[in-house]
Amino acid sequence: ISTNALMEQLRLKYQQRPWTETLKLVYFCMDNPLRKPVSNAPDGLLLSCMEKIERTLNAKSMFSVMNMLELLSRQKGLTIHVSPNGTACYITSMMFYVEIQLEKDGDVMDVKLAHFEEAPVVCDDLVQLLRMKNYDAFGKILEDLSNMYQIPGNSEIKAKGYLALQALEKDLYSMSLLDRTQDLNRVTEILNGKVGHLVPRTEGTPMNIEFYISPYQVLEAELNNGSQVCGTKTVITVEGTDTLHKLSLSPLIIDPQAGEDSNPAFLQLTDELSMDLPALFVLKFNQPVPMSSSSIEEIERLTGM
Repeated sequence: ISTNALMEQLRLKYQQRPWTETLKLVYFCMDNPLRKPVSNAPDGLLLSCMEKIERTLNAKSMFSVMNMLELLSRQKGLTIHVSPNGTACYITSMMFYVEIQLEKDGDVMDVKLAHFEEAPVVCDDLVQLLRMKNYDAFGKILEDLSNMYQIPGNSEIKAKGYLALQALEKDLYSMSLLDRTQDLNRVTEILNGKVGHLVPRTEGTPMNIEFYISPYQVLEAELNNGSQVCGTKTVITVEGTDTLHKLSLSPLIIDPQAGEDSNPAFLQLTDELSMDLPALFVLKFNQPVPMSSSSIEEIERLTGM
């Protein structure tokens, strides 16, 4: 069959249908191949091109933005609910939801995030990502949120894992403030701080610590005033395990300056302050970090792993 004949058949088939229905079909056809496994190189290239087309569509209407959010939610294994008037949607899982409010022209008004049994909070960073049509970064945040709750058990156990992560983050933040002065610059904090340069978790972005910077980067920062060199970072999160581990459910630092040599004093990890959970705290690196065998042995000794 010729191309012209095929196009004529398509026109006759869909000429009685409204444009909105046809547009939905277009989005579905572009989305559907992405679910199929990549069997060979040509197919992989085609799927890659189709994904780029889908993600770079200039979303100018509320309908097209909603379709992008629906596609993104399905890719991340989440559920999406759209309000009756179409100006709001809720991307949900068992443990959290993201509420997105839209103008009728598709502009993003507001984004809120609510964790399990917590009140929703406004997420300015997520608003900016969606306004810039940066769906890749927004999707990565949804993925990080989902991964944080990948702990075996019911919703109560998963919520305890999140509570334990919050307690650890508070202790790390308290430690980062030790011996810190207002004029302390980032490079000095990386080299000499108790934990390095710590950036607290915001909305869906996990807490991260920049803990190493090379001598060359230090020199570059000194010679080029105002330059932003990027050192080695790690992300702090929690992950599920097959065995139980005792995790604190509340901060353990009593007084950051009360211990010996101005080191923080910690509470004992008692049964009242902790809980056995099928989870562990994890440091995630963007790339492998070389370590000496003695350092690995010391980590094993301290963690019992």
